[in-house]
Amino acid sequence: MKTLGYKLGLWAACLLLAVSCNDFLEEDANGRLLATSAFSNKSDLDGSVHTLYRQVSRASFGISQFIHSQAGDDLSTHPASNKAMIREWDQYKISTDNDRLLLCWQDKFKVVRAANFILTGAESTPDVAQADLDYALGQAHFWRAWAYFYLVRAYGPLPKLLTAEMDYTVPLSPVAEIFELIVSDLKTAEQKLPANYTAVPQSMNGMNVAASKGAAQAVLSYVYLTMAGWPLNRGTEYYSLAAEKALEVINGAENGTYYYQLYDEFWKIHSKQENHQNKEAICAIYYSLVGGDGDDSDAARGTINDTPDCADGWVDTRAEIGYWVGFPDGPRKAATYPEWTIDKNNGGQAFRWWKLGWSEKDQAYNDHDRTPYFGKSGFTNPGNNDEYDFTKLRSAQSTGWGEQIHQLVRLSEVYLFYAEAVGRAGRTDARAIELLNKVRNRADGYGPVAVRPEGQNVYSAGMSASELAEAAYNEHGWEIAGWYWGAIAPRVNDMQRMDRIKDHFNTRKANPEYVFTDPDTGEEIRIHDLFGVEGEWSQSKMYAPYPSQDARRNPALDITTEQKLNMIN
Repeated sequence: MKTLGYKLGLWAACLLLAVSCNDFLEEDANGRLLATSAFSNKSDLDGSVHTLYRQVSRASFGISQFIHSQAGDDLSTHPASNKAMIREWDQYKISTDNDRLLLCWQDKFKVVRAANFILTGAESTPDVAQADLDYALGQAHFWRAWAYFYLVRAYGPLPKLLTAEMDYTVPLSPVAEIFELIVSDLKTAEQKLPANYTAVPQSMNGMNVAASKGAAQAVLSYVYLTMAGWPLNRGTEYYSLAAEKALEVINGAENGTYYYQLYDEFWKIHSKQENHQNKEAICAIYYSLVGGDGDDSDAARGTINDTPDCADGWVDTRAEIGYWVGFPDGPRKAATYPEWTIDKNNGGQAFRWWKLGWSEKDQAYNDHDRTPYFGKSGFTNPGNNDEYDFTKLRSAQSTGWGEQIHQLVRLSEVYLFYAEAVGRAGRTDARAIELLNKVRNRADGYGPVAVRPEGQNVYSAGMSASELAEAAYNEHGWEIAGWYWGAIAPRVNDMQRMDRIKDHFNTRKANPEYVFTDPDTGEEIRIHDLFGVEGEWSQSKMYAPYPSQDARRNPALDITTEQKLNMIN
């Protein structure tokens, strides 16, 4: 039998294909293969999809590709001077020459172009079965929607590119028009893609490796949820659409159309043992070590994302203390934030995060390390299913590279999309509350069907519509905290659609002291988050500026973030 690594490596067979993008900003179209003449047989069609997936994997690679997530209340930044470009996002003062601004912009547009290459040329392929053509077109529509959905929330109005060539004369389209393209793409993907795959490489271990009908429905549900809120504010009608689409996924999982299941324990969601057989993940991006590791490989960047410096890592991010304090205790919190972390500078012992960074010389803590950390990308080296141990050094168990899947959306999230959408539409129903309780009961450590003893559910059957909506909103934040790679709904985007980023800005500006009790010693801990913010809130901070490199090429991008707010509808 072929190894899983070999199978995953099939997605990376892009070097011989026609739409390789080595330098996004400096490409010369002369001599390039036109999409309309590129598809001479089925292998060309297959190759175009492989190339698309290569671009998707690069566009979901690390913090640079999802830098906007730093503006959420769950994430903060490493204090080192070489992280200044990341910290600009954390402090809502992004410069137009920020290198991360360019990376997250260009990598998503590479996905758009690879998708457009298929959409403008695939139908010219001779002697190809309709099912094969539908598959290629469905993948292209799905991933173009995914890329534009990220871009429109991060940047606002966008050039609407519908061909594979770079055209620096394309004007900006209003936010509403970009959302209509996203909805149209997802509806088409839903119609063209199957519920389940059976052949390699689209299927492995019974999982859909490629985007499927259920993935399109799940993403569309959250797109409608977003359109109901800021900045389009389409309200009840779109909350109802979000609930309807989420329910199609939920019903499909319950009637066997889809294989999706809720794990009985939260830690399994990002575990090593379940990584390649994850039935809760409705859609994920798969990575492979078949070609080696490194920033130019097809491997996942892995453990270094969550391992602090004192544990032999070099993580770019930190978890915000305020969000950690408000996070409900239980197995979900323990799996989200490692309870103990090794400190190589303090006897190689493991400590609670607030005890990290102690200096015997200075008799004081170094706040560089003294913050919570996330544990969702902790993966050991390939070849075993040992789960990562945060009480050991990273170098003793991981190179920092691996094959961890990057999950876009999970079944528990769709439960919460449904519950929140029902509540914000002004309704409440027993099923929405039941699904909400399933998520919370699993988070609190109850059994395989996520049911508490009778009468002990956190959420009452008599809760109001607004209570239902807010509970689902909060639960989703706790489910997704610290996870941004590929995710369609990281915490910052929940905050954005509810127009609550300004509230967090003001909290950060106040720089409150957080007080909690050490569960081991009973000591009262008093501590602040590493960074505050300066200045006054402006709604223009809801969007990042366009990168100066592209603004110099396309005059349409040479506008301020304030001007963007006049291009919503």
